[in-house]
Amino acid sequence: MAVSGSDGAATPFSLLALPTELVLQVVAHLSDDRHALCRLAQTCRTLQPLCEEHIYTVIELLSTDNLHDILHAFAQRPARVATVHTLKVLYKFTDELGATVQERHEFNMQVRKMKALRDLHIESPYDNGKWDVGGVEWVNGDMVDFRQALEAASLHHGGVFNENVGLAKLEKFILHSHGTETDYWDLNGYHCLFRHPFLRSLHISCVNLTECLDELDPYLSATPLSTLVFDECEISPESLLKILRTPKDIRRLTLGENVHYIRNSRNVQPRLSRNPEATLKALSTVSRSLEYLRHFDPMSMRVHDPQTIPGLDLKPPGMRHFDSLTVIECDLWSFLYRGIIKNSRLAPPNLSTIRVHAYEYQITFFEELPDTECYAALPSLKEVEFIQPMKTVSAFVMASLVCYDDEVRARHTRCFVLWQKGIRVRIYAELQKVPGRGYMPPYLHGEHVPRKICLYDSFDVGFLR
Repeated sequence: MAVSGSDGAATPFSLLALPTELVLQVVAHLSDDRHALCRLAQTCRTLQPLCEEHIYTVIELLSTDNLHDILHAFAQRPARVATVHTLKVLYKFTDELGATVQERHEFNMQVRKMKALRDLHIESPYDNGKWDVGGVEWVNGDMVDFRQALEAASLHHGGVFNENVGLAKLEKFILHSHGTETDYWDLNGYHCLFRHPFLRSLHISCVNLTECLDELDPYLSATPLSTLVFDECEISPESLLKILRTPKDIRRLTLGENVHYIRNSRNVQPRLSRNPEATLKALSTVSRSLEYLRHFDPMSMRVHDPQTIPGLDLKPPGMRHFDSLTVIECDLWSFLYRGIIKNSRLAPPNLSTIRVHAYEYQITFFEELPDTECYAALPSLKEVEFIQPMKTVSAFVMASLVCYDDEVRARHTRCFVLWQKGIRVRIYAELQKVPGRGYMPPYLHGEHVPRKICLYDSFDVGFLR
């Protein structure tokens, strides 16, 4: 840059001559342009640290191809490690992945030094049955590395928390992994996940949570965890109780049991609905703070007629003391539906929204809704949503779902009663299939996710005429 001097000649003008605030704004303005930041860092030694705070803020690893370069960059300037705020380890499977064990381990050691890390997302590249070509090394190597880093950043009974370690300020963590030869992995030492003093959002999948977890006993109401998601997990009421006692205020909770990953070696094993009283005891530990609750039961995949689902006779108070709970999302077999929603005396007093999922294609909410009398008995209820899985949603299919006279007449009859109570009913078709396969949680990076289309809305059908 140049300016005109008093004699009219151009004289150089340094960017660094600007006020510090403007220099910072210039660098921040380039934060979305990695190439520009790199060029600026290479041309100005003074601005290099400022640029690198943005260059290394987010690291997303979709393959191991760049590990060598990243490790070299960290070795050249160790301060770069401390600038990482978001790390996504999302390696895609390749036949050469097994040759990167050592490089992956070296990078994992750098994770232990990421003191500013707030958001961590890890997915195994060996999911979906590829364990025999490197899955063992992932479980016994990478997963151990990550666990040790988390352990160092977690609370220890009788010890002083050290904020000057990697992952100490972690706030969000997503972990999708597997066992050495199975879809499921054992929690083992990963109970440190529930002892982290800063973690607020945790999403894990395909983990066996049937251990007693006595290790969590000293940490009652010790963590700020507010969102907890279990996808396709084996959960026992006993372990759930231990886990839910550690946070101060859980607000959003998803209890996804093993619904989809049923193989010859693993049968249907519902645990929460089979012992509803113990499950409610565990949930009662968060009754004051819980706002959203979701539960999927393994038996729901085997229901062919919703009218044959037995009810549950639960003891008071049920969930009457869950004053903050406004949304329940579940399937027809869940203890929440059979024992709580269908019994207004046990339902949360401020429940406003219910979402009901069907998982079996033989059940169709468009042909017949479940008994709706229980909804009318809930004075705080404002909305009921039915979510129906579909293999395809063409114009013909949509027309057939919403226009058959008998089904429409029966649907209107039930929904009119709820409309008079001020309760809105919506029915969604959820696209669950793509050519060659279906959708199964957890939904990994880049995978298709189910798409909902509202095909019926009771507030739009003309009850006012």
